[in-house]
Amino acid sequence: MSERLLSAINRAQEYLLGLQDPDGHFHSSFHMDLGLEADTIFLLRFLGIRDAALEEKLVNFILAGRLEDGGWPVYPDGPPELNTTIKNYMALKLKGFEEGNQLMARDRRIILGLGGIEKSNSYNRFYLAMFGLGNWDAAPAIPPELTLLPDWSPVNIYDFSAWTRTIVVPLSVIWAFRPVRPLAKNFSVDELYTAGRRMRDCGIRWDRCVISWKNFFLFFDYTLKIFYKLKLRPFRGRAVKKAEGWMIKRFDKSDGLCAIYPAMINSVMALSCLGYKTDHPLLKSNLEEVLRLTIDNGKEAEMQPCVSPVWDTALCVYALGISGFPKGNDAMRNAGRWLLSKQVNEAGDWKVKAGTIAPGGWYFQFRNEFYPDIDDTAQVLLGLTQVDMGPEEAQKKAGFDRGLGWMLKMQSGDGGFSSYDKDNNKRFLNKVPFSDHNAMLDPTCADITGRVCELLARLGFDAKKSPLKDAIRFLKKDRMADGTWYGRWGVNYIYGTFLAARGLSLSDGGSSRAELAAAAKWICGVQNDDGGWGESAATYEDPFKKGKGPSTASQTAWALFILFAGGDYESNAVERGIDYLMEGQEVNGNWKEHYFTGTGFPRVCYLRYELYSAYFPLIALSEYAANRGKIKV
Repeated sequence: MSERLLSAINRAQEYLLGLQDPDGHFHSSFHMDLGLEADTIFLLRFLGIRDAALEEKLVNFILAGRLEDGGWPVYPDGPPELNTTIKNYMALKLKGFEEGNQLMARDRRIILGLGGIEKSNSYNRFYLAMFGLGNWDAAPAIPPELTLLPDWSPVNIYDFSAWTRTIVVPLSVIWAFRPVRPLAKNFSVDELYTAGRRMRDCGIRWDRCVISWKNFFLFFDYTLKIFYKLKLRPFRGRAVKKAEGWMIKRFDKSDGLCAIYPAMINSVMALSCLGYKTDHPLLKSNLEEVLRLTIDNGKEAEMQPCVSPVWDTALCVYALGISGFPKGNDAMRNAGRWLLSKQVNEAGDWKVKAGTIAPGGWYFQFRNEFYPDIDDTAQVLLGLTQVDMGPEEAQKKAGFDRGLGWMLKMQSGDGGFSSYDKDNNKRFLNKVPFSDHNAMLDPTCADITGRVCELLARLGFDAKKSPLKDAIRFLKKDRMADGTWYGRWGVNYIYGTFLAARGLSLSDGGSSRAELAAAAKWICGVQNDDGGWGESAATYEDPFKKGKGPSTASQTAWALFILFAGGDYESNAVERGIDYLMEGQEVNGNWKEHYFTGTGFPRVCYLRYELYSAYFPLIALSEYAANRGKIKV
């Protein structure tokens, strides 16, 4: 067992090291559901660009992902999802697949069975209106005047989550112009309306005879649309100009707006509405950033939602260090040097809520200066603890201290940590008509808070004093009755519970025995017969399915971390989990992972990080080996 275990660790190390770029970073492809490919076709058509070769590859990828019984899911083995299926149906019909085609007819029946276009989300309705396939009144009003509201206003764009903010500001420009650019001559998808005719309003029903935020925002939406028709919009020109400047400012030092696909394509279409031509440097460069997200597989092309090099590099370095790889090795120093080069030096949107603190965090992508996030920052700092920079140690310490200082100042009032902002928790905003992407806000969550607790514990912070004391209190309060924690950024309760339990164990293990024991009892109860663990994204829709799903390497590692947090390295459950990982390791040192174990927006989109199946199992095997005295970490 010992020799086999050490061999598995060595092969996993070698696999990761083989992926390192000469400049020091680690990076692999990043996968989301089958909706972005159709979006890309629509974007090009909106701009008047015909790229037949790319469209054919995107369509081939769409066809390959169609479910056997029709429709398209948002995660592997999931059920057909309405919005994704509508978009893919539109793309196929646009590319010449006939409405009467047997497969298209089956997809159409699925769409109508799920409620048709009438049940589609706000962002699909924007597309339908933009392409003359639906009425603009069926899309929610997103006025550019939002950008004129001061940050002290009860409602302003900085009360939205960072991703919503960057998605919505460009959409507000588009809404101001209300363009109609047909995808093709005489093209229609009226057959996808259950009533056989296009909607005249956004389809959200009022709460009867009550005063509610929902009714308030519906009345606001209704009033805005009347003002638009009556041309009562005295601040429109100023607002559009403000929104344009807001976007352009955030293009700087970024791989597109917020460096995430939805914000990026919306900003490109907004620029087009503003009169920028496709050969204008600003529009051209931002379109190039979108297309740079393409994974060309020859006959097929897939679109990534963004890229994850900072995240992957921080976790790879951490995994290598935990596994006993020499901390002063050139590979580690090159990675440390690259991470330090990505530290944010300028103020971004986070400053609106955080005040006068100095910048110092890290972002997720190659360039995204305006949007560092707490999760990446905590993981980068954890990674840097595993690197000995030798003669550059002083530079590392300066960057480390600055990053730690920024992160601690981003702690929210409830003691927890969120992603991009602090105290982003005005829950009434979840009632606005365009909040149906299920991520309007960026509230504090257990997974990020747990990661911060691990970091602070490793740095020697006192669990009886703030800020660690407050974070621990948040985790204990956020725990569910069965001993689990919800996973905001990973699927799902296994992810949230692993990070919360790990954070509590390292920072407050003595007084968290009951919490750790309950978590361990739960995870033992959901172990699969093959010895591994898995959990489906279906748990976001149905909590009764929590902890259930086909085993994956990453989720098995997370489950082992929960048991390790309670001090269990020897039980039958642990032994079976370790054996599952060693049996599943490939010759090259990696593990195959088909399922999506990352979360974008719960119930909306999910992610597969290719390297999750490499570095998390390496950490689990290494911590198990260290407990047995087989390696020194």
